[in-house]
Amino acid sequence: MTDFIFRKACLDDIPFLTETIIQAEKSGTEILSYKEIFGLQELEIRNIIKDILLEEIDGCELSVSSFLIAESNGVTAGAIASWIEGHFGSSSSFLKANLLSYYLPKSSIEKASGINHIINELNIDHLKDSFQLGLVYISNVFRGMNLVSKMINHQITEFKLIRPEINEMYVQVFGNNIPAIKTYQKSNFEIILKKEVSNKEILNYLPCNEKLLMKKNII
Repeated sequence: MTDFIFRKACLDDIPFLTETIIQAEKSGTEILSYKEIFGLQELEIRNIIKDILLEEIDGCELSVSSFLIAESNGVTAGAIASWIEGHFGSSSSFLKANLLSYYLPKSSIEKASGINHIINELNIDHLKDSFQLGLVYISNVFRGMNLVSKMINHQITEFKLIRPEINEMYVQVFGNNIPAIKTYQKSNFEIILKKEVSNKEILNYLPCNEKLLMKKNII
């Protein structure tokens, strides 16, 4: 049996957090949404993500403080990003958009603005004053060990110390990511909303044209 320890992420974890963000955005495909939407190469995206993480802005999925790290014998096994929506005053979407706008080239912002009407059709707003699970990544060698559930439960316990009145956690997942959906279901998440875009052009920018909203009730 593999033993894990859980800890908050720190600046030294940024390379692994960057990989977590990249792999979560790909959602099991070769399509990196940041790359397609902003017209940049993957290496450029990785460097921008690293710079954003170094800002240490709390309250969204691009915040070092949002990540929980799992380790086994000193080896990083996985990471999840989660936060309390609106806890620091601004929405996670607002914080993320402002970080990206600051670090992305002007040409990338202009490109994204031209396709926003397509991308936004699949948008699902985060519910204020709720626990949000944003990004999940487990290294290959540590998969199949129920690590995601353990990390989620650990993070919920920490969140409940801050906001004991909150009893729901939400996660958004692309409809094509069946392994992730099954993993969340094993962690007692239920699908409460399905959103699908008929315009197939969206597949040029995102891994799937369907997004699911899943909820976990916390006792």
